[in-house]
Amino acid sequence: MLWNDLKSKKIGIWGIDGKEGSAAFRALSRFVPTAQIIDIDESKLNRIYACDIIIKSPGVSLYRNEIQNAQARNIQFVSGSSLFMANKRPQTQVIGITGTKGKSTTSALLYHVLQTANINASFGGNIGKPLLDFLSDETSNPPDIIVAELSSYQCADFDGICDMAILTNLFPEHLQWHRSHKQYYLDKCHMIQQAETAFVNGANQIISTHLPILSKASFFNTHDTFHLQDKFFYHRQQKLFPCSDLHLVGEHNAENACAVLSVANKLNIQFNIIQQAFKTFKPLPHRLQIIGTFHGITFVDDSISTTPETALAAVQSFDKGQFITLILGGYDRGQNYEKMIQILSNYRSRLHLITLPDTGVRIFKAAQSADISATTVQTMAEAVSTAYQITPTGGTVLLSPASPSYNAYRHFEERGLDFQKQIALQKKATHTNPSPIYKKTS
Repeated sequence: MLWNDLKSKKIGIWGIDGKEGSAAFRALSRFVPTAQIIDIDESKLNRIYACDIIIKSPGVSLYRNEIQNAQARNIQFVSGSSLFMANKRPQTQVIGITGTKGKSTTSALLYHVLQTANINASFGGNIGKPLLDFLSDETSNPPDIIVAELSSYQCADFDGICDMAILTNLFPEHLQWHRSHKQYYLDKCHMIQQAETAFVNGANQIISTHLPILSKASFFNTHDTFHLQDKFFYHRQQKLFPCSDLHLVGEHNAENACAVLSVANKLNIQFNIIQQAFKTFKPLPHRLQIIGTFHGITFVDDSISTTPETALAAVQSFDKGQFITLILGGYDRGQNYEKMIQILSNYRSRLHLITLPDTGVRIFKAAQSADISATTVQTMAEAVSTAYQITPTGGTVLLSPASPSYNAYRHFEERGLDFQKQIALQKKATHTNPSPIYKKTS
């Protein structure tokens, strides 16, 4: 939808106070100053029917009854991402990145590689700068490439052809917005299907079941593409450089780095430049972020974890002999934790779970049934205090909740910051006399 299509229209912005809604308002003010803008929120849903076109913020589910009813009356809906794609400079390349987990780190890593290669690039979308703001901002040096991280909400109604795209993985997620896991997977794949060139994770089981609609995509993490082998990055049979050059915890991060290698190679960036970028990349906060080691205990913030799969990946990132106190629990959207507990039972000799509301109730009961040592608490302060007491010297306290944060926090960042705050308070309180319950493991 071009800006000319919006002239003299009544345009609703659903979610004008949010990041995406504010960006839509700024873009309309610059490019369609004659438009009549109508503010829509949950208390003003009746205004929907006064609009010709509605710019919907990503948090508003595409499958709401109000949207279905409005579309039946020929009211059009468009996203900020789609407006950006329709009105951007033709010479600006867009690399779309999505996936259940790892999309932010993958996007940030690719952006860093492009910067290291002296390519004029920018980074935005679901994290950082809204895509529409790239159009609103006046600059004498607009980016040649935009790395766009896109959530499943943004992918669902994405209208545009990315020059390249990455799908890191698929796991069950966001059931309430998408209405079913199957629809979630289809919505995630929607942007990938439209891309000129797409790279998808060949090692992800759920992606493999959706290959019929991803028939044009190329793989990474297969032996005839970029993959991991013996703790090195490989391109087919060519040994590139050690995975340890990338300072990110966890094999899943190295797997996603293979997607970055795929795109960078397509852009003809030399491997030595990519290696240099990997060495100098700084991890994003709240994603297996090492906060520090206090009294011999290492604290790791993985607040971004909202699924059982990501919590398991976090646990599996550490040495097999290392004691882990794992803090779990958050907003309950009906996820199944049985498989997670089953796998965690293999670690029971060196694992203790601390569970938080609301999902912590179910996780605690399942842990008891599986004979996994566990404690249930009510607040992050209690969780960190308990972790200080029970974790042996040389152990790790890992916040990887396997649940969203919305029952107690505005977002996962706030949850992670609370975790870090409580660590600092406990560090001060136990400075003179830390006394873990468990003995130091030999």
